[in-house]
Amino acid sequence: MIALSIELPEELAEDCLEIARELGLSRTELIRQAVVHEIAQARGALEWRAMAESLRAMGADPSARRLAEDLDAAMDAPLPLEEDGWWSH
Repeated sequence: MIALSIELPEELAEDCLEIARELGLSRTELIRQAVVHEIAQARGALEWRAMAESLRAMGADPSARRLAEDLDAAMDAPLPLEEDGWWSH
């Protein structure tokens, strides 16, 4: 592991210590878990942003819109009939 030194406002440091004690963790472990959580949240937000940008770009492309419409129509089509008992072969 790499040791880091951070400066926190006194009230935030006290809150971290209080919550860590209530959870049975060290303040270091609480802060470590909080950083892991926030990184996961940030990565998720970045993924959503990238997807939204891709969808906006696709919406501006007429061929992409037609493909999306074709896909929507195909999703409404009935499934082909299956042979009874196919799963037992």
